[in-house]
Amino acid sequence: MATHIQHPCQSPNCQPAAARSLPWLLMLLLVCLLTSGCRTTRGHTFSSERPEKHTWATEHFVVHSDHPLHSDDPLIRELQDVRSQVIGLLELPPQNDLVHVYMFSDEASYRWYMQATWRDLPPRRAYFVGTTRELAVYSFEGQHAAEDLRHEFSHGLLHACLQTVPLWLDEGLAEYFEVSSSADNRISPPHSQELAAARAEGWNPSLFRLEQITDFRALSQRDYAESWAWIHFLMHTTPANRQVLLDYLQTLAQTRTPGKLLNRLEAAVPSWALDFDNYTEQLIVSAPGTAPDLTAGQAPEIN
Repeated sequence: MATHIQHPCQSPNCQPAAARSLPWLLMLLLVCLLTSGCRTTRGHTFSSERPEKHTWATEHFVVHSDHPLHSDDPLIRELQDVRSQVIGLLELPPQNDLVHVYMFSDEASYRWYMQATWRDLPPRRAYFVGTTRELAVYSFEGQHAAEDLRHEFSHGLLHACLQTVPLWLDEGLAEYFEVSSSADNRISPPHSQELAAARAEGWNPSLFRLEQITDFRALSQRDYAESWAWIHFLMHTTPANRQVLLDYLQTLAQTRTPGKLLNRLEAAVPSWALDFDNYTEQLIVSAPGTAPDLTAGQAPEIN
């Protein structure tokens, strides 16, 4: 090409070889770019579309996926089991809305959709997004799918049954039901270990502080662990503690201004602070790898 530039053709109608071939080269390059772009998009099915090819509908939830589902599918059985536990153990009223579960076939497609649609959300493996249009759970098939669905679907059920759900309670209950029902007393080793580390750093629990948090982005891992611990305390200790939680949930079904659960707990159980502090120690002892520090004759009692 340099030779042609140095020795141009003398004819007024003649162009150097490089100049004559340039339009064709540009056109060829454009075709290649367009073609390769289309192939990439089709090959990975990245788009802003949710899985809609197949649906499995029940009276209470609808699963959307890219492949057919059946009644014996582990995903369907898991969702049915979680719903039975959440509604039954918490004595929730009937659902007001369906919960839609969108199961992407792979992680890349899920993340592409979430980034394109919900750009303000930090990246996570699964999400519950409640809007005035629908209550939606987004997740993808993988080794953590069951665990993620237990958590996010619990969010969906709570919002389908209640008028409002305070953030700490929403996350505490979702963390509680995220633990498989087959686990011993729904103990979460990661949360117990987090509480152990917190206690070693001089941490003191505060339901009052948790009830002030309204943005989930402000929640730390320690806040998730403490929220789980409060739910575990209310669900697994005394009938009085459990009734405080159940009554509060019934109030949430009736009004958007329920007040604070702490006020009810203080009125119903005067020893609540000491009781929770002792129970937290039991949860810490229950964590694998956490050395127990019990006085003689004392043992953890988690029912």
